[in-house]
Amino acid sequence: MTAPRTPARLAAAAAALVVLAGCTGTASPGPGPTPEPSGTAVLTLGDPASLRADGASVTVGDVALTVWPGVGVTTSEPDADGAVVLAVPVPAIDDDTVATEQAGVLVAPDGMTLDVLEDDSAVVRDGAGAVVAALSAPTLAGDAAGSGAVLAVDARDDGTVTWSVIRPVRTDGTVEPPASGTVTATLAATAVRSATWSVRDDEGGESLAVVPADWARRGGVAAEEAVWAQVVALAPDAGTQGMHDQLTCHMIGAPDKASWNLEPWRPEVGLLATIGALCNPE
Repeated sequence: MTAPRTPARLAAAAAALVVLAGCTGTASPGPGPTPEPSGTAVLTLGDPASLRADGASVTVGDVALTVWPGVGVTTSEPDADGAVVLAVPVPAIDDDTVATEQAGVLVAPDGMTLDVLEDDSAVVRDGAGAVVAALSAPTLAGDAAGSGAVLAVDARDDGTVTWSVIRPVRTDGTVEPPASGTVTATLAATAVRSATWSVRDDEGGESLAVVPADWARRGGVAAEEAVWAQVVALAPDAGTQGMHDQLTCHMIGAPDKASWNLEPWRPEVGLLATIGALCNPE
């Protein structure tokens, strides 16, 4: 199980938003000691090739992600951008000595890698390292969502990724009964609908209007990576740090804006200052 991670760019940005809002307060006391989980139910894994052969294949664009075991795995109908919601059943092991249950293993296509990011979202990279698909951070749905259970994402040495459900531990060291539900995440290959240059003389010059896919507006760090990669592919002249900072600012502060307008003539002042200027540094 990986330790909780915080995306550096987004964490710094979140801190800046708190400062800008003038928020102050007294920290609440931390939780008391928690009993250690009593045990772990571990799936018997094969090598990635055998997992691909036996698991359920979920395809977006040209990318086929495998989920193993495939029993009970479902996907939604693709949305307008081709994104699908992947649902893996929560394990139902009725054993009060087992706290951690592996729900499933994710396997990238042969020749590609699945890269887990700071917020437990992930991107699929091709052999050259380019982002070709993105997976949002998993969440619990159904009764499991309100059961006190938490999720853990583990990047394994063989390149596969494991999703596990950790059930609450009672004070006597036993664990709560399993709750029904699914582990869900959005898988998508298209992060940007369009990126269109125009000249806005009333504001200062060229502007790139980026229209993201719906899922990418709140898709976490994986969405940020996928959107930026596709913006640069569609508009190579946009590939500057200042434009990247403007994009990140819009993802944090204006996710629902119809288009994210990025201007190359704006000064490069760093992400925090860009946020302080409401994404429009002068």
